[in-house]
Amino acid sequence: MVRSESFNFGFPVEVGVAKREVCIIMPAYDEADAIGEVLDRLMPMAKENKWEVIVVDDGSEDKTGKIAEERGARVIAHSRNRGYGASLTTGVKATDAEVVVFIDSDGQHDENDIGRLLEHIDENDMVVGARTKDSHIDFHRRPGKRILRWFGDYLAREKIPDINSGLRAYKREVLVRYLHLMPRGFSFSTTSTFAMLKGDHQIKWIPIETRKRVGTSTVKQLKHGPETMMLMLRLTVLFDPLRVFLPVSGILMLLAVIATAANVIQELMSGMYRFAVPAAAMFLGISAVIVFMLGLLTDQVSAMRREQHERF
Repeated sequence: MVRSESFNFGFPVEVGVAKREVCIIMPAYDEADAIGEVLDRLMPMAKENKWEVIVVDDGSEDKTGKIAEERGARVIAHSRNRGYGASLTTGVKATDAEVVVFIDSDGQHDENDIGRLLEHIDENDMVVGARTKDSHIDFHRRPGKRILRWFGDYLAREKIPDINSGLRAYKREVLVRYLHLMPRGFSFSTTSTFAMLKGDHQIKWIPIETRKRVGTSTVKQLKHGPETMMLMLRLTVLFDPLRVFLPVSGILMLLAVIATAANVIQELMSGMYRFAVPAAAMFLGISAVIVFMLGLLTDQVSAMRREQHERF
């Protein structure tokens, strides 16, 4: 087992009409009950197509790393649990392959879908396996996923079929440009989706079906849900700040108008016919202007950062 985070390795594979080096990256934390069967199905495919397979053992306390090593995968071990996103980042940095594919180690994905994703990677920067309605999703997680999808659709200005699918393929040279934005925790998938959307990259969504995972998920909705939404908000401010600032400014101005109108109506009903702007309305109106101007300033800064990023 290798304890490191900086390796270079890759194998050629036929993808469409072009040869590309492909690396399958699998983050794993205490997945001893599932990872063996997953790799038993994946490794024959990997050998046939000459894919590299990296399992990032994220500080597991069971035999996850040993089982993966016995199956022939290249194992990189974290000395402590650092998080899902940190594991994926380690995997990406550990390979020079032109294409990286992320797949979960809990057995919920069909390994045959990897080939379906790779069929479209030549024309796209990211290909995502979008879970269909027939996919298994725990009932208690459905409300949170709907809220997250609605919030994501609004911020992205488009409908996102699956914002946090764990099965996806990237052109590595594109993904590494956004690694500094990626969180160490659960929200890597959501954040990378948003970064690609806001960066105006070519994305393809491929319908897939998932099965019930083996074991218990470490995702906690009350903890990770708000964290994910905050990350999406931060990325939107980074790439498209007016999408956030304009609605806030508009709401504040609307409240100012309502407060002024309510004050006028109250005075008319009391027999007084003077026009006066109440202090609350004045405060709301000034706040609306400040937020609007801050949004314009942030948008200019964002445009300059995007220009520098595109040059890079």
